Amino acid sequence: MAYALITGASSGIGRELAELFARHGRDLVITARNQDRLTRIARRLEHDHGVRVLTVAIDLSEDDAPRRLHRFTTDRGIDVRYLVNNAGFAEWSDFLDMSRERFDEMLRLNVGALTELTYRYGRDMRGAGGGRILNISSVAAMMAGPHMATYFASKAYVRSFSEAVSHELRGSGVSVTCVCPGPTSTGFAAAAHMSGVNFFTLTKPATARQLAEYAYRAMMRGRTLAYHGPTTVAGALAERLLPRAVTRRIAAFMNGGRPSRRR
Repeated sequence: MAYALITGASSGIGRELAELFARHGRDLVITARNQDRLTRIARRLEHDHGVRVLTVAIDLSEDDAPRRLHRFTTDRGIDVRYLVNNAGFAEWSDFLDMSRERFDEMLRLNVGALTELTYRYGRDMRGAGGGRILNISSVAAMMAGPHMATYFASKAYVRSFSEAVSHELRGSGVSVTCVCPGPTSTGFAAAAHMSGVNFFTLTKPATARQLAEYAYRAMMRGRTLAYHGPTTVAGALAERLLPRAVTRRIAAFMNGGRPSRRR
């Protein structure tokens, strides 16, 4: 039986995607750092949908974590045919005021873990003759993001990387889909310590369920790149029509202006 592996599945978009896969009868491997949350979600999905759900409490920002996760599934003979790289986080801070540990953790999770999991499971899928990979990017992929420089750059990487690997895998039976959400009600702004006027106060965020349903459809259709919500569509248009100097000023404003310096 083919499984779906979903990272960052304990809340928000990841949890909603787990619900969708289970509703369609797909067995799951769900990961996040919080074992208690994972266990509660697994029990509910198994009860409601009659699927098997395995949980792996793991911090994917740790250097060896992607390899350990891959080994967990391969050692158990789990055939992962759907990979959802959803885990990630942001920080509202000028780059030089962020701790080195924080931006290093962000890059290892948002970029490093996603890349290695795509590599490991992508090779498995190619060898098996089929599979689907979904990478969650952001409207942030379309411009430089003052006051959230590392996060915006990491999401630009996800979009570019996903498009390139999708092209390389043509004819292999494996698809790579990159979804770029706009503001979504997932607790993102609070987790990033954002305040003041920003993307979330100036727009009406989508719900995590709306985004998950859109991303699931895009993945199953094998789309390479998909933009969700009017903010993201506007961002894609601005990227094509406006100078980069203008779009980064827009991003700086939409990011809530200059954060207080952290020491």
